[in-house]
Amino acid sequence: MQTACGVFVTGTDTGVGKTLVTATVATALKAQGVNAGVMKPIATGPADGHALSDPDWLLSVTETRDAPDLVAPYRFRLTAAPLVAAAHANVAIDPTRITQALQTLSARHDCVVVEGIGGVLVPVTTDLFVVDLIKGLGLPVLLVARAGLGSINHTLLTLDCLRTRGVPILGLVFNHSARPPAAPDESDTIPTILRLSHVRSFGDLPYCEGLPGTWPQHRDTLIARLDIQGLLDALGLRGLA
Repeated sequence: MQTACGVFVTGTDTGVGKTLVTATVATALKAQGVNAGVMKPIATGPADGHALSDPDWLLSVTETRDAPDLVAPYRFRLTAAPLVAAAHANVAIDPTRITQALQTLSARHDCVVVEGIGGVLVPVTTDLFVVDLIKGLGLPVLLVARAGLGSINHTLLTLDCLRTRGVPILGLVFNHSARPPAAPDESDTIPTILRLSHVRSFGDLPYCEGLPGTWPQHRDTLIARLDIQGLLDALGLRGLA
């Protein structure tokens, strides 16, 4: 079986900015001449009446032409963990279907940026968590963490889980998912996480008003805050750029 080339974007929790980071990484790679694809193996929750679902939004902003069912093999209407959403739809999630979809996408692209769902201990089936899915896909992890107070515990716990399961960690991307408080942040969250985890950061994305609808307006700002040259080296893509 062909080894997939890519990176798995997971997060410390739900709503931390995985979709935004996935779009930013894929778009930045494409701007460097890398043929990057996107994937969100499991999507839950209905799309907003005035917006696209996460996988369809990723396809749109990255201008990727892969079939929607290949990019997101499983889609469920219920906003819940995959285990619960699948049971509600009377569907059994088969990890092999996800692996095969990734293999197909890998044959078409130099690199596939795969977005996870929730955090690493979100249940996919009764005996499979997101961290197990990541390990089965054989991809290194880019962990999205909040940039403010409270992130130290969540980030270190997530990194510990990944290490315990033997999942390679590429690095971190910090995301300001909420408007910064008026008072200066003196929590030293980011430097503390980097010092204690011994994991490198590939970027610190600023808060941008109105996302995802304002993506065209903020895209270049977000890409500029990403260490794309470091990512190219870490992913072994330097020769393709």
